[in-house]
Amino acid sequence: MPIAEPQSRAATRRAWRPLQRSTRVAILGALLATLFYQTFLLDPQYRGPVWLWTAMLLAEGLTAVHAIGTWWTILAHDNRDEPAGVTVRRNRLRAGAEVPGIDVFITAYGEAPELVRTTLRAARDMTLAHATWVLDDGDSDVLRDICAEEGVGYLRRDGGLHAKAGNVNAALARTTGEYVVILDADHVPEPAFLLQILPHFEDPDVAFVQSPQSYTNRTNLVSTGAAEAQRIFYELVCPGKNHFNAAFCVGTNVMFRRAALDEIGGIATGSNSEDIWTSLELHRRGWKSIYVPQVLARGLAPADVTSYLKQQMRWACGGFEVVLRGGLLRRGAGLTVDQRLQYLFVGTHYLLSLAMLTFMLFPALYLLFALSPIRADGVTWATHYLPFQVMVLVVTWLQSGGFKGSAIVTSIGAAPVHARAFWATLRRTRATWKATNQAGAGARSLWVVMPQLALVVLNVAGIVVGLVVMADPAPTWLSIAWATMIVLILGRIVIESVAGRGGDEPDARPAGPDAVPGSEPAAVKDVASAH
Repeated sequence: MPIAEPQSRAATRRAWRPLQRSTRVAILGALLATLFYQTFLLDPQYRGPVWLWTAMLLAEGLTAVHAIGTWWTILAHDNRDEPAGVTVRRNRLRAGAEVPGIDVFITAYGEAPELVRTTLRAARDMTLAHATWVLDDGDSDVLRDICAEEGVGYLRRDGGLHAKAGNVNAALARTTGEYVVILDADHVPEPAFLLQILPHFEDPDVAFVQSPQSYTNRTNLVSTGAAEAQRIFYELVCPGKNHFNAAFCVGTNVMFRRAALDEIGGIATGSNSEDIWTSLELHRRGWKSIYVPQVLARGLAPADVTSYLKQQMRWACGGFEVVLRGGLLRRGAGLTVDQRLQYLFVGTHYLLSLAMLTFMLFPALYLLFALSPIRADGVTWATHYLPFQVMVLVVTWLQSGGFKGSAIVTSIGAAPVHARAFWATLRRTRATWKATNQAGAGARSLWVVMPQLALVVLNVAGIVVGLVVMADPAPTWLSIAWATMIVLILGRIVIESVAGRGGDEPDARPAGPDAVPGSEPAAVKDVASAH
């Protein structure tokens, strides 16, 4: 079924270039302000207690390094025209050219059967000949019957070894298509998904083609914040990664060349993020990846705090694994310098949460114990810090198109979970895999936000003591203001978790052509960490 072409790349370039020019000027100013501030932090005459000063230096340094990496990636935005061969092949397919074998896999693990039905119907009805399979790791007889009713294949395996990766690999062994599409059970593809993606394999070196995730259920704080953070990743970061041949699979809305998967033994197992590890192994062997910045499937964001934090735990563990055990700095790793950096930035993104937690402790340490990492009067500190803070905010505003409170709240609220993921990765502890929107999810819980609640209580105590003692008004009021912001942000996450998701029920129906694409937050946390 032919559909209208997406917005032309020429139009995208015309809209993007003025933004690039203004952003480059702002980034130059931000770099100078960063250097000015970092020089101040390194000056021994302003050093507080060594342990506290070292913690601040590491946190600020990490924030600056990742911010610069994110700016560099976004400025590399790949807005080249689609290769002529891709367009020609698509036109031939429209005209009835022979279609190679395509297997479409829908991975299911406990999602509501009717939600899966919506997805499998859309997958079954996509333009171009293909076979559709539901890979059911939940052993649901109801889902098996639905597949029979709808005329799609149903595959079930014994046991659940290696979770989603094992599920896909088991299906690879039982199918033969030259190309393989992977869709999560709650991601509904557009009719033209195959028609838009398949032609990019005209280049025989392309291993996989990834399209964005787009969320349709923006009905509460969690789903809206998650969707906005993903929008920043898919609209701004992924096109830059594509420029460096470093776009990676995100687990859904992706098509693989089976020969490429066969070369590496299938989807990577033994990791908390099989998708990025699969991408890394393919890039090591010289395969190419393509990111197509067009929404071709629409799905569901986590609908409650518990689901969101579990998702973040799994993603963060995967990012840390790549950095700590991916051999990115090893000689002869088979990666270009740009690819190594882009994979490193995945891990440093989650490390920003460690910096954020450090910043959350500083106000309480000063208000309760008069401990400060920097010994300087308010004017001296503000003269060095404020230009840095303002310029980081300006650059992020220009790149992301503004700030949304929900994205900042959810990003900062996940910081304790990311820290726990770092510790689990160091101990080689596997994160428990669970589908993001399983049937029955959405229970209210105080336990999952106990670290956030502890930080709220600590900063509230600091505020009370600071107001009572008020030993040095200028730094005290500054610390109270920062502590108040922490209380409001983390308190919002605690309330959301205790109150539940407010009737936000999964709805996997397509949201229409104007839905905003939404994976990993990047620029949002840069804003949050620039305390």
